[in-house]
Amino acid sequence: MLILSRRPGEALQIFPGPHLNPDTTVATLFSPAPIEVIVTRVSGMQVRLGISTHPHLIVLRSELARLGP
Repeated sequence: MLILSRRPGEALQIFPGPHLNPDTTVATLFSPAPIEVIVTRVSGMQVRLGISTHPHLIVLRSELARLGP
């Protein structure tokens, strides 16, 4: 499980990893379990999220996703 802290207006992105076979179906990605987002803590204007997903999906803070490879 990945733990991220987010403030109002901040986001996260979930997208396919570079090693994911392009022929992989969405059903395959969700067959072990759905993407699960859990609020683990709220402190003032900050929320801490736990994200569990298929290992071939990447979860990044939006500011890091914009930087690119």
